[in-house]
Amino acid sequence: MGQFDRQAQSRPKHGKPTDSGASKAAAPPPSSRPAWRGSGFTKRAPPRKPQPSSAPHTQAPTEQQNLLPIDLQQLILNIVRTTFHASQDFAALKPLLSQVNDALLQGNFEAAFRTEQFREAYTIRWSPSRALMYSNVLANICDEHGDSRWVDLLLGNGGDTPARVICFGGGAAEVMTMAGVLRYRREDAAGKPDAALSSPSSTPFPTRNPLVDLHLVDAADWSAVISKLHTGLTTAPQLSKYASAAARAQNAPFLSPQALMTRYTQTDVLDLTLEDLQSMIGSEVTLITLLFTLNDLYNTSIRRATSFLRKLSAVVPKGCLLLVIDAREATSTADGIEDGQEKTYPMSWLLDKALLPDQVAVDDEPIPERPWEKLVDDTNRLCKLPDKGLSYPAGLENLKTQVHLFKRL
Repeated sequence: MGQFDRQAQSRPKHGKPTDSGASKAAAPPPSSRPAWRGSGFTKRAPPRKPQPSSAPHTQAPTEQQNLLPIDLQQLILNIVRTTFHASQDFAALKPLLSQVNDALLQGNFEAAFRTEQFREAYTIRWSPSRALMYSNVLANICDEHGDSRWVDLLLGNGGDTPARVICFGGGAAEVMTMAGVLRYRREDAAGKPDAALSSPSSTPFPTRNPLVDLHLVDAADWSAVISKLHTGLTTAPQLSKYASAAARAQNAPFLSPQALMTRYTQTDVLDLTLEDLQSMIGSEVTLITLLFTLNDLYNTSIRRATSFLRKLSAVVPKGCLLLVIDAREATSTADGIEDGQEKTYPMSWLLDKALLPDQVAVDDEPIPERPWEKLVDDTNRLCKLPDKGLSYPAGLENLKTQVHLFKRL
């Protein structure tokens, strides 16, 4: 492990987590004197308000299966390596990565992603491990929740209708994730060699609609990185001039050009109005993700992040899935100070409070009770990559995460 290797629980997508999930507020004083008992009296403990649980994880973590074959995971890594040539000399990247890392630890996201060079360095170093982990989590969702609309469309059971996905905080890792899940679940998503495409007996890929329509939304400008990755995914790799005729005949892109459509919107999601979200999501989105993003939003402002989730609840179509993945120990500090103390809360508790209330209101308009059903509630999941068989110049990491999956009722 080098100086840039670290565990996932210390690395949210854009910042440093707070140190504790426990409330630091002092207990309130008793409101009245207790009754006399015998020759003296005993002070009764004052009633305590319910607090979010912040007990350490004592049970063994759930281990995420590696559902994607090793050779497919290696192909995903190869796309990053060939798309961003700076990955070939990782040692030369270390000074740049140090600047990115320092800015992230300080919570200065604008500095961390201010240039194309910084964004590509982040992609090379930290996105591949995330992409492999996300791909296996989504593959598991396909297996366990096959009755969902998203899985149905992903598998091609909706005719020509694409599976529409929107990723808040989405960037390079999400693009590679969707590409990996497509290759794993759809044989017709794979690219074909030029010779096969020119064969009279070949069946052309449908051109009317993509299999997955992927919309990525983030405050930083990831458009160039996303465009380069999409080109790398849909273009056959460049072969050595010494490659055999057989290798050239089998050389094919990772994905068919029409398999995955990517769109990008640069905006701060906390600034989105109810109308903005309605326009962005529409009525056909089947999967929404917040991957190593939600706790960053909470660390910016618990109040604004909660408002965003409640607006989301008001506009998301029925049956849509919401997937939240973050660091296992993710916590956030409440806005302001109460009783002279800062209060911190586990991200999972804040998430449930926002999405599973008895009743919430958006702009004074109530929405139905419990608008979401929680399908997965795993606060301690270990995502281990295969011990052998994967090669990548920047190193790969096992990730300690929490995974939550909701379905809009």
